[in-house]
Amino acid sequence: MFGLNLKARTGKTIACCLSERGYSLAAVKDNKKLIFNLSREFASKPELMRKTFADDVAQLHIVGAQCRVILAPGQYQLLLMDALDVPEEEMVKALRWRLKGLVDYPLNDIAMDAFIVPPHGVVGQRRKVFVAVTLLSALKTKLAMLEAAYLTVSSIGIGELALANLLALMPKKPEAPLIVISLEQSLCQLQIIYSDKLYLVRQLPFNQSLIKEVGVMGEGVLLEIQRSIDYCLSELKLPEPQQIVFTPGFHEATDLLAFLRQELTKEIILLDIGNFLQMEPRLTLKEEQDSFYSIGGALTFSAQEQDE
Repeated sequence: MFGLNLKARTGKTIACCLSERGYSLAAVKDNKKLIFNLSREFASKPELMRKTFADDVAQLHIVGAQCRVILAPGQYQLLLMDALDVPEEEMVKALRWRLKGLVDYPLNDIAMDAFIVPPHGVVGQRRKVFVAVTLLSALKTKLAMLEAAYLTVSSIGIGELALANLLALMPKKPEAPLIVISLEQSLCQLQIIYSDKLYLVRQLPFNQSLIKEVGVMGEGVLLEIQRSIDYCLSELKLPEPQQIVFTPGFHEATDLLAFLRQELTKEIILLDIGNFLQMEPRLTLKEEQDSFYSIGGALTFSAQEQDE
């Protein structure tokens, strides 16, 4: 359910990222040009979201269009579990009843999907799987908003896969893993990606209010990066990462990024979508942050799609 499982194709692709109190909409043509994007937040009046969404869909002239849905981080739980000795297509069903005590949702009201982590460790003996779980009743409520606006949901994905799509556009060193650090208002994540495959996702104890506090956050982020490099080498048995990528949520963290460039012999990259996606006018990094996952969701060549 949560994979971006459409084949890469030409033409315009529309995606909507849904968060707890807002949404963003974006369309990309041929994986090259951003056609439109917008974002809305309804922190004080969430009851306005449904009507405003329908108005936006009408004004963008996309009534009746197919739309990919991206759930923003925080709208689901993502677990790393041991893979079972069953065919991949049976993995979700086999893992469902192993979730008891691991997720915050009742097991009779969940939607879930699983993504295989490539074999790794010594001689590739470790087999892991990511399991994405969300509350089914809440998901149906979210999808009803799109249906009421006469959009057809073509697939459902999660933020980590939308981010992987954006990273597929970025020039990178193919022989080494990427360490990627993303930042929302209250959620900071570190990911390890190698050959467009996700190997690790974990939350970091930082938030938007700390990004200018280099004394507080700098040493902490540096330590987490060093730990992740060690994890790549000792546990995953992958090459040493050479690039550390920060999402546009770090656009105000100038001092933090300068500190990391001084302390690490790695390439520190602040991801700017405008460097590899045509857009008129060019978005600011703040605007990229607000539409980050919907833009990534509108791209059509994630690692999962390439494997289809």
